[in-house]
Amino acid sequence: MNNVGRSLVGLAAIALALLVVLSFAVTAAGQAPPYAVFPPVHGKHVAKGAYVNPYNYYTSPPAPTGITDFGLYNYTSTGGPVIPYTIMTNKVLGYANITSLLAYYKQARKYGVNPYSATLQLNVVLQVNTTSGTYAYWLQDVPSFQTNKNQVTFIDNIWNLTGSKSVLSSSAVSGSGKVASAGSGNTFYYDVGPSYTYSFPFAFVLVINVSYTSNAVYIWFGYEILQSGRPASSPQYYYYDKVEISQPGIVSAAIYITGNSYTPDNLYYDAELVWGGGGNGAPTQFVHLNSTLGLYYVNSTGRLTPMPSLYTFGSDTAESAYNVHDSLVNGVPNADAGNEWLGVLTNDFNVYLISG
Repeated sequence: MNNVGRSLVGLAAIALALLVVLSFAVTAAGQAPPYAVFPPVHGKHVAKGAYVNPYNYYTSPPAPTGITDFGLYNYTSTGGPVIPYTIMTNKVLGYANITSLLAYYKQARKYGVNPYSATLQLNVVLQVNTTSGTYAYWLQDVPSFQTNKNQVTFIDNIWNLTGSKSVLSSSAVSGSGKVASAGSGNTFYYDVGPSYTYSFPFAFVLVINVSYTSNAVYIWFGYEILQSGRPASSPQYYYYDKVEISQPGIVSAAIYITGNSYTPDNLYYDAELVWGGGGNGAPTQFVHLNSTLGLYYVNSTGRLTPMPSLYTFGSDTAESAYNVHDSLVNGVPNADAGNEWLGVLTNDFNVYLISG
């Protein structure tokens, strides 16, 4: 889910460097490294307008596919306008119910991941306003699937989207994981959480929670398993990583979703719940997939609220998908195996698939 640079040439160079770095972690037997990175895909100048353009990085398949709130109501299909809006929250949740899942990409090992791997990524941006300027951190809560073995591992990443390179210092970031190099001067934070063997239907909720003081921001990554074959007897949220980023002079901080502006390095202040490859910028082909998805935030009064406008693809992450078709069934987003299309799924998502 990350590729960093300032031009398309720079993006390709970073991707190559990243693969070289990861190749040292691949064994002679060709096994995947002990962790996968999920880089952002950025590196080109974007024209500023009245609102963001979701199609700056993906205009056709493969793309990260599922549901994404770009902070835009888009009524152009009926001759209406595009209306940007802003959501600020300290908590975002992504719901998934999967009844069928098999992915396979023959060339995946070139990216250092297993050919049967796939991810479902909850990606959001934390905006931190300080007395010295504004910072943007990309937060990722990711179930990483080995789809041929019905195994899942929960992994988080944090990337710094404030400048042309992602720079995080181990002296400023602490949690259950560690800061690592992504090559070419880029660093990121990651943690590998618990692993499970799952059965279908496999239903869960991903959650990212944030808070702040004047000198630090705090980020919780978690999940709640609702069903694995049979319903969980007493489901509850499990936070597998709490991260502290030390930063002086903080005035405010929140997960920020807006269609009015880009992040400092020209990515999106969006919220994504998207299917993609196993990591390191890899695509994958979904052979079998049946899933229902939901994207929510907690509003200023503490109420769980659906993300109102949803596109069928994300644009911040580098992992992408072939053969994922989005549809709206009785108001519920479905992502199933089928022909992919990039567009607006709904301007009025209002179905509660989880309780708050």
